[in-house]
Amino acid sequence: MTKVLLVGSGGREHAIAESIAKSREAELYSIMSGKNPGIISCSKKYVVGKITDTSFVSSFAVENKVDIAVIGPEAPLVNGVVDALQEKGIDCVGPRKALAMIEGDKAFCRELMKNYGIDGLPKCEVFADPDEAAEYIDSVDAVVVKPAGLTGGKGVQVVGEHLKDKEEAKDYVKEIFAKKIGDLQKVVVEERLDGEEYTIQAFVDGMNLVPMPCVQDHKRAYDGDLGPNTGGMGSYSDADHLLPFLDRENYERSVKIMTDTVDALRKELGSPYKGILYGQFLLGVGWDREDFGPKLVEFNCRFGDPENMNVLPLLSEGCDPVEIYQGVIHGKLNKIKTTFEKKATVCKYIVPASYPSGGKQNEPFTVDEGGVKRLGALLFYANVDMVGQQLVTTSSRTVAVLGLADSIQEAERIAENATNHFKGKLRHRRDIGTQELLQRRIDHMRSIRS
Repeated sequence: MTKVLLVGSGGREHAIAESIAKSREAELYSIMSGKNPGIISCSKKYVVGKITDTSFVSSFAVENKVDIAVIGPEAPLVNGVVDALQEKGIDCVGPRKALAMIEGDKAFCRELMKNYGIDGLPKCEVFADPDEAAEYIDSVDAVVVKPAGLTGGKGVQVVGEHLKDKEEAKDYVKEIFAKKIGDLQKVVVEERLDGEEYTIQAFVDGMNLVPMPCVQDHKRAYDGDLGPNTGGMGSYSDADHLLPFLDRENYERSVKIMTDTVDALRKELGSPYKGILYGQFLLGVGWDREDFGPKLVEFNCRFGDPENMNVLPLLSEGCDPVEIYQGVIHGKLNKIKTTFEKKATVCKYIVPASYPSGGKQNEPFTVDEGGVKRLGALLFYANVDMVGQQLVTTSSRTVAVLGLADSIQEAERIAENATNHFKGKLRHRRDIGTQELLQRRIDHMRSIRS
């Protein structure tokens, strides 16, 4: 029996917990920042506390004699929880602190790709001085402004989308330094890209990389891609593991960018990257309208949320998640069966009515889990808490539902019907996975190609 420690308490971690629970011989122990009922139901033992406190996490792991740890969110990874656990002799699915900087420091990521000549890097510059960044913004075309450090997926600002013009871009640069957004006191300014974004996640054992099906997330808060950015309102994947606008050639080019980056990290830092690598790409063009192809938006050092909910339930029968994680740890992924069912998925997040602007927390809500399951949908609790036996919201995303079927359209119907089994001050995006929205993506890509 393998004792597995899971760190994290969101929807991503609930999906990981459900996956581990299907393992033939695994016992789950969990550290959460809130009481996620889905993770609790999968766990032999759990504790609630600060998941970035490396001493707290490693003490719980040692006390319960866990064999391996799976780290869900980026903050514990960037804070060095893997280093602390490994010092106690506990193997981890997740990179050490220095390697986690592929997400924790966007400047490091871009400089690494430049130095090793890795394909797909947008034209960009890194600045530690706001005045120098402002001069650069004045000298180039439309730009994207990114704080170098972690911002929970909400720090990137694009001229023409979030920012009206270059003056607003320069004001945002000043705000990044003044408010220490991202904490690193560095900013990345890069070319604005035009195309469609998509995600490829992969298991990585330091040498071998096993990619998963492509997923497209939807960041905007409201139907029609309107409103502010969020942590992600939902996502979909297709039965062929590509996307309606993404062909096999560009999928393989994207995977090569990931493989080359893993090799570069090993050479640069002298240590193998082991864990999950998440590549967010854009298929399209930048300032040079002729340079069509995959461009890197960012790397993350962990599963996506909600993107991992699309892929983990697709692991084929006979694929044991804990065996895969052992393959990651021991550099033997090439000897472990890792295949995915040819099914489409649609994930929809149900969120507080006021999300993402904040507002009242601890709002009670109910869910008819039986009704969701009878539809053939899956349910993943995210940022929830429990007051006694009552489920309550936090200020972030509440719960996700997932439809699986032979087509995106059927998976969307299942997910949408599942949303009817929730009661409370909640809302969701109804258009994710619909034919109308998919056609907009396809038409957008055709216009760029032409």
